[in-house]
Amino acid sequence: LLHQISNLPSSSPNNSKMMTNLRRGYLFSILLCALPLCLLAVDTKVSVKFFNALKDEHVPITIFWRNPAGEERPATRLIKKGDSEVVETFVGHVFVAYDQSMGYFREYRIPEPSNSNMVDIPVYELIRKVPVARFTNNLASGAVEVFWKNTNTGEEKKVSPEIAPGGWHDVETHKGHTFVAKTLQGEVLKTFLVQAVPGVREEHTVGDSAKATFYNAMKKSMRIFWYNTETGKETSVSDNIAPGDSHPVFSHPGHKFVVYDDKMRRSKEYTIGANYNEHQQFHVDL
Repeated sequence: LLHQISNLPSSSPNNSKMMTNLRRGYLFSILLCALPLCLLAVDTKVSVKFFNALKDEHVPITIFWRNPAGEERPATRLIKKGDSEVVETFVGHVFVAYDQSMGYFREYRIPEPSNSNMVDIPVYELIRKVPVARFTNNLASGAVEVFWKNTNTGEEKKVSPEIAPGGWHDVETHKGHTFVAKTLQGEVLKTFLVQAVPGVREEHTVGDSAKATFYNAMKKSMRIFWYNTETGKETSVSDNIAPGDSHPVFSHPGHKFVVYDDKMRRSKEYTIGANYNEHQQFHVDL
């Protein structure tokens, strides 16, 4: 645009003065438009408190900061069960919690602080640095078993106990592995191909189900629990879900789920309204 302005004719002093003023006006407009982008580029500094809330009191954790190149550097000392450490950082930065063996981890992206300038991140669970496949039995009746299938030899190996209706079983595996779900009588119900990558849990279901996706629209993490209306018991069906992330749940029409915030405060209840083989979305914004 400035190049085009500079090529405009300026045969007279009046034209030259007009061109000078025009250039100044365009430069001012460009700077005015760019100012909001500059302001948005400024990182928001926050204090983050990482709290070791693992169930096993003998598992300390260490928090690592991951830079944009993927390199990880220690950000805290060992944090014992019930203890915490505060890290000064910026919104959007990525941190990873590891156990001492470095074989279990959990990744966190720092969200915008809700009220104060402090973000609380309790570490409730760590997962293996391998893909995990969760097999859920959504049949109305009858238990199932899951077998790993060697696609080269055709050999099958049992990798799960009997999974009752409504139950599930997690299997550590690798991308590209094949699994077969069978009845206790050996009838093949479904074949699964794992596509998950390390650190990701992939959901697989046997039988009809209603799918519900919970989107975290809050500025803090959340967890989802299935609420058994007959017993009053609540069962966790998700890990911590970071702000902006989502989690799918495979269930039945009419089943109820409860969302807890990062401080494990019971926040809101949701009922599956979708029918079998339908998909329903919930945007959680408390």
